[in-house]
Amino acid sequence: MLPDALLPKPPYANVRPRPPARAPAPAFTLIEVLVVIAVIAILVGVLLPALRSAREAARSTQCLSNLRQTFLICRSYADENRGLGPAIGQPYAALPNWALVVQQNAGRQGTTGNDLYVANAIVVCPSSRAFYGLEMTRTYAMNATGHAGRPGDIGNFDAPAQQAHIRFDRVQDTSAAVLLLDSAAPAPGPAQPPATRTSSVIDFRDDDHVRLRVGRVHGASRAGVLDGGFNAARFDGSAGSYREIPTTWVKPLP
Repeated sequence: MLPDALLPKPPYANVRPRPPARAPAPAFTLIEVLVVIAVIAILVGVLLPALRSAREAARSTQCLSNLRQTFLICRSYADENRGLGPAIGQPYAALPNWALVVQQNAGRQGTTGNDLYVANAIVVCPSSRAFYGLEMTRTYAMNATGHAGRPGDIGNFDAPAQQAHIRFDRVQDTSAAVLLLDSAAPAPGPAQPPATRTSSVIDFRDDDHVRLRVGRVHGASRAGVLDGGFNAARFDGSAGSYREIPTTWVKPLP
């Protein structure tokens, strides 16, 4: 008798039986898909405000730092010029206008606005850049209260024939008096700055200045609506955030 290994094998002896067919995986129903989409939409709606808030907090922190640096440059200028700070207004496009003095002392080369005004400078608030959607080149204003040519004022920031300067060494209550703050872009027109610059002077006794020139861009509800807060630098070198104009800011500066 032949061994089993040598016996002829029946046909299909090496063919393995097929496994039983699997049932098809159940598909998502339309209701399930809609539920997933709704959950994602809810999560996005919850997270977006938090992300916007975080971005604005970072921009506000950078703005406060810029204001402090800008103040220090103006303070240093006053120390070197018998207590007189840089020009508040005129000449707007040449030294010693305050913004150009700041830019030059921050390392920018040149003597005119075309030379010294650049994007992402320390005279630019990141929130203003986001609010206006432009590469802004100056978004702060200097306090001109007491230097607007009113009766009793000691200067007129807008008079081409003279220059108005704050006497830094005579400012009282330096922790309350303000030098610089966020400002708003004026409506286009003659003698107005270009779209990349906001108002550069504010007289807090002027209701129109307070209403139209204060840059309430921090936490604004939507683009084009100035309903947020604003940052400011005080004469003691500190900077803070505000929602309203303090009554002490109406006091004329020396």
